Amino acid sequence: MVINIVYWLLVVSSGFYFLVMLVLTIGWFRTKRFNGELIKPFIPVSIVVAVRNEEINILKLLRSLAQQDYLESNFEVIIVDDHSEDDTKKVVEDFIMLNNTLKIRLIDATGEGKKKAISQAISVSKGQLIISTDGDCEMGNQWLSRLVAFYQESRSSMIIAPVVYHESNRLLSNIFSLEFMSLVASGAGSAGIGLPFMGNGANLAFSKDVFNSKGQNIGERYASGEDVFLIQQVLKNKGSRHIQFLKDTESIVHTSAPESFSAFFNQRFRWASKAKGYQSLWGIFVAFVVFYFNTMLATTLIMGISETWLIIVFILFVVFKLLIDIPLLYEFTGFVNRRKLMYLLPLLEFIYPFYISVSSLVGLFFKYEWKGRKGLR
Repeated sequence: MVINIVYWLLVVSSGFYFLVMLVLTIGWFRTKRFNGELIKPFIPVSIVVAVRNEEINILKLLRSLAQQDYLESNFEVIIVDDHSEDDTKKVVEDFIMLNNTLKIRLIDATGEGKKKAISQAISVSKGQLIISTDGDCEMGNQWLSRLVAFYQESRSSMIIAPVVYHESNRLLSNIFSLEFMSLVASGAGSAGIGLPFMGNGANLAFSKDVFNSKGQNIGERYASGEDVFLIQQVLKNKGSRHIQFLKDTESIVHTSAPESFSAFFNQRFRWASKAKGYQSLWGIFVAFVVFYFNTMLATTLIMGISETWLIIVFILFVVFKLLIDIPLLYEFTGFVNRRKLMYLLPLLEFIYPFYISVSSLVGLFFKYEWKGRKGLR
């Protein structure tokens, strides 16, 4: 009896998963590549970065920002140090001394957590357009000008832009990279169909008036998640047509992959914990369907220990899931020039049901650790 129930729950969940992936894939194909150019006069831009213990990485970010082809007098960089316990501040201060043509401000965080640090940076910013990124990121020299050009042409209130992990020769990093690309591609596809709910603060742009509008209490009790909750705020106040994904290779930001399974799971616990704060019905539906289907897959394999025929059912449905996932990931990996990682997709498909089930449950009901801070939600 229980086995039959599990089997039919798996069948039903697979149908919902197919529909979700179909919508996301259509959304990706509907999104056109951006080919526009900057319109003068250049608008003032503020790049905001919240950092904590980024001594090793932040110099790469600063060098990337210093090499932007956007007019230096029209953008500023505001870095908020979130109580770093290493030499992050010293690295930034030394860079400022050696690069006095670039407008960089380093300020100390008055509160704790990335969300509060970003808010503090925006409160003292002067730009019309706010762009957030992270201390471990790198980008090409046209990154800023392409974001601004898209902002001018699309007249969007918020721009979700692409993020990928740095290339690596490590198998583990490549698996993490492919999994991360599936998330970014899903967020892009969702925005492309007019149902935005997910972005990444490593490459997010929005008008300053949007940030200061009503609704900042969305997700207020969470230590992070400023990207997801800001998207919900814009969605609530402006509507979906004011949020767009920038499909442009020059706008890609590269960030660091987790260095270990422990770091990877802790990051996913942190991301999963924000699901409780979702207000988007579509976002809630997608999160539930992905969790539901993958949990049923994992349950089917575990029950296959006593009922061996369920192992065959598990394999068949994993292959089914693989075929559903291929179109979107194939296109996205091609877009970011990482299609060689597609060979890892079959392996990822067998791992994914167990990781997503565990990380979702832990993220929803337990606290996590981030950069030395414990007990966060």
